[in-house]
Amino acid sequence: MSSVAYPYRYACCLLLMASAQVFAVEPAPTLDQANAALRLALAAETAGAGRESASPLIGALQESITLSAVQGCQPVDPEQTTCIVKLESLMRDGYQALRFRLDGPHWRLVKQADIAAPQPGLAQAQELVREHLLGLAERQADAKRAAEYREFATGLVLDELASCDLDRDSGAVECDGAFHTSASGKGFKPMRFALLGSAWSLLPD
Repeated sequence: MSSVAYPYRYACCLLLMASAQVFAVEPAPTLDQANAALRLALAAETAGAGRESASPLIGALQESITLSAVQGCQPVDPEQTTCIVKLESLMRDGYQALRFRLDGPHWRLVKQADIAAPQPGLAQAQELVREHLLGLAERQADAKRAAEYREFATGLVLDELASCDLDRDSGAVECDGAFHTSASGKGFKPMRFALLGSAWSLLPD
């Protein structure tokens, strides 16, 4: 291998590694950036609505809409991320899923109906459930009961997370979990998850 080719290939490897790290740690909008994107989207919607948007009531309603928190975000692709945000307005306060797109240095709000709430991957959710069960085992005073929890945690396989919806009041993502174990067979259980930043956690019943 020539002395020129080696540093060139080495530099390419570094660039590929950097690209992979950027995608793995996908940035999310700050609260100020998310609000700026929201204001820009509302202004565009007002301009597109024409004279009807000049109503003082509609203007007051739009002006009252603001984001008080960006609770957590999950990347969709290298340019888009879906966030659970806390939205406040004259009509109602609550959590909502909004999608943002990175446009150069700025974030833009993606106008799309029925944006699905972020949800943990199946393997990630299974690990969270197992950690929860093992934690319960550690807190059991009865040794037999603790062993049952550990056995259940070890043998549990989460087969599906279905019907995942965002609870607008709490910001939790609620899913129907289907699982099976070698000892007890198939089972179904509602599960609640929280996305804080980029980290998922299982919420207790």
